[in-house]
Order: sequence, then structure tokens, then C-alpha cells
Amino acid sequence: MSYSQFRYTVQLNMENRRCVVVGGGDVALRKTKSLLAAGASVTLIAPTVLPAIAALQEACPALTVYRREFHAGDTANAFLVIAATDNRSVNKAVAQEAKAHNALLNVADDPEAGNFSVAGAYDNGNLHFSAATGGNPRLTHLLLEDLQQQYGDDVAEFSAFLDEQRNKIRKILPGARARQEFWRKTLTIQLLQEVKAGRLQQAKETIINAVNCIGTEP
Repeated sequence: MSYSQFRYTVQLNMENRRCVVVGGGDVALRKTKSLLAAGASVTLIAPTVLPAIAALQEACPALTVYRREFHAGDTANAFLVIAATDNRSVNKAVAQEAKAHNALLNVADDPEAGNFSVAGAYDNGNLHFSAATGGNPRLTHLLLEDLQQQYGDDVAEFSAFLDEQRNKIRKILPGARARQEFWRKTLTIQLLQEVKAGRLQQAKETIINAVNCIGTEP
């Protein structure tokens, strides 16, 4: 399998999922932070770790750090495993065991050895964008930078506002089909363009007026 063949994009519920990260460097730190931010319970294993990892352990009860070499059985019952050492033989051993346990596996220095890759990501509140380019990190970075410029704080605020309105709509329109029809008519590409053009308040008012008019049309 080539790196570019990781094409089935998913968003995983990682809440309280047991994850194992093997490695104590920059890559392991980055991967661990992402997993913790997603709500996972992370066990990190490495003989030595960066000071930032030690500090993260102090601040985050969901992170357990074992300062030792990888041992057989360390990936048992893990939902997701990341091999992120600078030693290929260790990464290979981690990968073999994780596969035997049917865990999701990412190998930092050899993506083909795993069964998933992590796309580059841009997060802003409710907005979550990912980009993958078949292994070109510079292009991925540029794409994410472009997305950040196009869909900035106003769009993130609008997304959070829409969540509030959706909760109201669920009470007013109990039927799923009626709610879908309301949003199809109300939330349009033109309205999104209004937000991107800096007219956030006007876009909000359009939604509020439409919600208030439910049931009043002849």
C-alpha cells in the first residue's frame, strides 16, 4: 500500500479510548497532544522524554508516562497505537504487535507499515479542516494556511451560533425532514459568503428572523 492510498477520511470518537504512543521526542509529543485534545487516555512509553512531555504528564491525568523501553504486551487492549521512535527496529516491533492486537496503527517514519495516516489539520472552534496531499508536507501546510485565511474567526463564530439555533429548531420542529427543509432553504452558500465578507451580524439576523417566522407562514 502506498502512502497516497490512505483515502478514507474519518472522524473518530476518542473519548476515554486507550491509546499507546511509543517514543519520547517531538513527534510523540505532537501526537500525544492531539490524542489528549480528542479525549483519549494515553500511555506513552520511552526511555527518555522531552521536558515538555514531562510537563504534560504533570498537567494531564489522562496521560501516563513509562520511562523505559517498549516491552511485549504494551499494546494489549489499545484502540490506537503510534510508533514514533527514531529506531526503526523498535517501530517495527511496535507495529507487529499492534497489528496482532487489531489496533489502529500509525508508524511515524514508515506510514505504509500502518493502517491509517493523520492528515494535516486546522481547527478553529467548531471548524475542523483536514488536508492530505499524498505525503507532501509543504503543500499540506499551504493548503491549511489558505483554509485558515478563507474560514477564519467569523466563520467559526457563525458555526457556534448555528449550533445554538439548531437546538432551538429541534424543539420547534420535532420532525427531521422538516428541520432539513428549513436549513436547506435558510442556510445557503450566499449566506456563507456574507459571513466570509465580514457581514457576520447580518447573517446571524437572517437566521434568527427565519427561526422566528417558523409557523407564521400562511
